Amino acid sequence: MEQKAYTKVLSYFRNMIINGELKDGDRLPPEREIAEHLSVSRHSVREALRFMDMTGLISSRQGSGNYITSEFQKSITETMAMMLVMDQINYKQISHVRYALEELAFTEALPKAGEDKIAKMEECVNRLDQSNSEEENAALDKQIHYTLAEASGNTLLLDILEACSKVIDEFIKDMRYEILRTEERKGMLNECHRQLVEAMREKDEEKGRHALKRHFEMIDRILGKQ
Repeated sequence: MEQKAYTKVLSYFRNMIINGELKDGDRLPPEREIAEHLSVSRHSVREALRFMDMTGLISSRQGSGNYITSEFQKSITETMAMMLVMDQINYKQISHVRYALEELAFTEALPKAGEDKIAKMEECVNRLDQSNSEEENAALDKQIHYTLAEASGNTLLLDILEACSKVIDEFIKDMRYEILRTEERKGMLNECHRQLVEAMREKDEEKGRHALKRHFEMIDRILGKQ
């Protein structure tokens, strides 16, 4: 009975979103009002809200209530993290998915990436050449790939790639540091980054695909030796 009431609450908010009655940023009514309106227990309301929070549909603000946020990347990240922890996937599989999606992101970004995105990637590449900080190196590497995905204009691509990145950072904490640990490795990988940026400026799809291929092949080789 409680399970049925729980799904009743979910269906209610789902329909409100579909009908345009609730939009991103809107505040949900208090638990008591939801329970009274739907004739369900507050326990059922809390279970539904917990599920909505886990899937990134809402977020809770201390002392203010629950709001529609549409942070669906959160549920993608949590699902992928659980699959990794339970040995259903491994880093190599995540890497192969990243490669395929970044290749797609590059293809979509090529005809429409503005100067701001290209310049941002270029700046990160130049800073990475000069940086001696492991922490900064990792952050710059991450920013290059994030900006590429952002330049694609494809929200789903961006969210999945960002989820992959978050899982890697959380559960394979030293991976980025290990990849960029020596000047030789950093230089080789950053040369791939540089060629990628050049390909975007030149609208050269073959050059960009080749740069990405070399980049991920290098990562797989480095991690394969660990």
